[in-house]
Amino acid sequence: MKAYAVAYSIALQETLQRRWSFLMERLGSFAVVVSLFSFWSALLGDKPEFLGYTRAEMLTYSLVLNFLMSFVFTGRGWMLVGEISSGRVSSYLVRPVSYQGYSLALDLAQKSVHAVSALLEIGVLTLIVGGLFLPRDPAAWALFAASAVVASLLFFFLEFCVSTLAFWTSESGGPLFCFELFVQFAAGAFFPLDVLPATLRRLLESTPLPYMAYYPARILLGKVPAGEAMRLVGLELLWLAGAVLLAGWAWRRGVRSYAAEGG
Repeated sequence: MKAYAVAYSIALQETLQRRWSFLMERLGSFAVVVSLFSFWSALLGDKPEFLGYTRAEMLTYSLVLNFLMSFVFTGRGWMLVGEISSGRVSSYLVRPVSYQGYSLALDLAQKSVHAVSALLEIGVLTLIVGGLFLPRDPAAWALFAASAVVASLLFFFLEFCVSTLAFWTSESGGPLFCFELFVQFAAGAFFPLDVLPATLRRLLESTPLPYMAYYPARILLGKVPAGEAMRLVGLELLWLAGAVLLAGWAWRRGVRSYAAEGG
C-alpha cells in the first residue's frame, strides 16, 4: 500500500505542476457546464417543469454533471495505450507492484484535483445564479457520494479493459475514443436519459452505463427513494466486481500475448 500511496502523491504533484495544461482542461469543462446550464435555462423558459424535473432540479442536474464528468470520466486510458504501444509497459512488468493498482493510484490523483476544481466551479455558479435544488436529507448526500465513488472505479476498470486492446493492435486509439464518447452519452452525462424513447432508455438501464452519471444525479435530486437508491448502489457494486474481473482477465491475456511477441 505504501508504494501506491507514494505513486498517488507523486502523480498529485505532477498534475498540479502542469498548471497551464490543467487550466485549459478546467476552462473546457467549465465551458461545457455553462453551455448545458444555458441550454436547459432556455429550454425551460417559463415552464414550471420539464420531463418531471423542476427548473431548480434541471439546473442542479447540469452542475452535478460537471462534478461527475471531472470525477468519474477522467481516466488514464490514453496513457495506458501509449505505454503499451511504446513498450514502456515492460518496465512495470518486472516491478513488485500490480500495474492495475499503480495505474489506479495515478488515476485517483488526477481525479482528486479535477473533482476539487469542479466543486469550486459549481460554488461560483451557485453564487451567481442561485435558486438551485439542494437535498436536505443527509442520506441522499451519502448515497450520492457512494454511487459516485463506485461509478469512478467502474469507469476506470471498463476503460482499462478497452485500453488493453493496444496489446493486440496499434489502432486501439479509435475504439478507446468511441468508447469514451459513447459511455458519456449513454451514462446521461450530457442530458437526463428521460429524454430518450422508453425502449432505448430501458435498454441502457440494463447496462452499467447509467450508474456512472444518471443514477447518481437522480439520487442526489431525491428522484429515487432511499431503499431504491441502496438497491441501485448494490447493483452498481456488482457491475464493478464484474468489471474488475474482466479487466484482470484482459490484462493477463494481453501480457501473455505481449510476452510472446517480445520473445
